[in-house]
Amino acid sequence: MIKIKISNPIKGKNKISFMGFLMLKNLLRDYSIDITESDDYDYLFLGANDILNKKISLQESIDYGLENCNKITGDYFLFDGSDSTSLMGAYEVFEQSDAKFLFKNQLLKTREDYKKPTSFNKWFFKNGSDLDLGYDIPEETWKRIRLSGWNLGYLKGDYFRPTNQKWYEISKDKVFDLCAIFQANHPPNSDHLAENASFYTNHRKGAWEVIGDNPGYTYVKDKLPFQEYMNTLYRSKMSLSPFGMGELCYRDFEVFELGVAMIKPNMNIVNTTPNPYIPDETYIPVDLDWQDLNEVVLSMLDNQNQLDYIVNNSRKVYDNLYSAHTFCMYWYDFFSNLNNVKQETR
Repeated sequence: MIKIKISNPIKGKNKISFMGFLMLKNLLRDYSIDITESDDYDYLFLGANDILNKKISLQESIDYGLENCNKITGDYFLFDGSDSTSLMGAYEVFEQSDAKFLFKNQLLKTREDYKKPTSFNKWFFKNGSDLDLGYDIPEETWKRIRLSGWNLGYLKGDYFRPTNQKWYEISKDKVFDLCAIFQANHPPNSDHLAENASFYTNHRKGAWEVIGDNPGYTYVKDKLPFQEYMNTLYRSKMSLSPFGMGELCYRDFEVFELGVAMIKPNMNIVNTTPNPYIPDETYIPVDLDWQDLNEVVLSMLDNQNQLDYIVNNSRKVYDNLYSAHTFCMYWYDFFSNLNNVKQETR
């Protein structure tokens, strides 16, 4: 039995990293993993709230994280559950500390993908910010940066989505070709004292600008109250799901749930587990700059069979990938490879 203690599990941004462990705490014991509050533990989990502070400068944040790491005796892992593949701040603390591993909910597929400096180390924000970052990650260090086995597909509010998942009957009254309802104008915001809201806004408003006023298909855009958005989404053939501060979005799984085909910037560079993003199988990929968006929408409207396939297949893929057993086995396998533990029951 591996004993895990989680530091401040629900404090601030730690919660998104550790909800899976808390939700499935009892079941994890069947997989030889005990989430304990005791100081008699094998590994301590330290979350983003204890290693990052994006309200201060990057160097001050790194110093803050290292100070907390230096208080720990014994083996510990770092978790950065932020909603993007960015390693900003977390990598520096990991590299300069004694942490055994750094876990992210999503990563770029290769260490080479991190080399080019981009705004806040977010590839989809491109460059040009006051904080462009890239990382030349040594191969041995890269081996210790791992996926957490958890992402937003597991959550519906504060509920474990796979247990409560409902697939709505697909609407027979789809009156809109494209649902492009989302927030585009981000309020003023910064990371480590560098402005970042404009990068979010430019990406999202860029989609509306490409759609224009008369793209040759019916659409709804702008931002609506949540229930109006859900009703409109349900009656749409396709839905746009842009990136936000990260690549994954709750909207992705709302689209699956309501029986709509999702259009999203190509996710091929992104790695996450579980990974429901299969181009032309579970979603329709478009360019990051949206330049092919109208062409893709019009093409798909001429291929109803493909739209139906993507809608149905996205649900099948989700059902096959997401479950309590999947998450527990992910961590059972991790510790098995690390410590040769034996699972007690399944």
